[in-house]
Amino acid sequence: MFLSYLRYLLKRKNEYHIHSPFVYKLYTEVIRGDHPEALKELGIDKTETLAEGAFPQKDESVMYMMNDIHKNKQKEAFWNTICGQPDVTLTIDLYDKGLAFYREGMEKQNFILRR
Repeated sequence: MFLSYLRYLLKRKNEYHIHSPFVYKLYTEVIRGDHPEALKELGIDKTETLAEGAFPQKDESVMYMMNDIHKNKQKEAFWNTICGQPDVTLTIDLYDKGLAFYREGMEKQNFILRR
């Protein structure tokens, strides 16, 4: 999956390219920082791991996480299917993990961010 990693390297951004306050706080305090308690401040009550082929239930208080989203073509295809779901309004590609959210009132956004 070398080409997948190369595409990720070319597209990934850092906090200076994030225009969403929700994503900025999530990225700087939870993903890049070490403050998991910030999830509560963002309205996230729990984290659920997505298994390949299992579509998440629509719940704004859950952060859905999928491991190894670029491990093989099947996982990439499933991740792209998740990203394309109309109700999934926010996705974050961290290369080794993917995060998906249902956020009412938020425009659909897909971020590719460095770890």
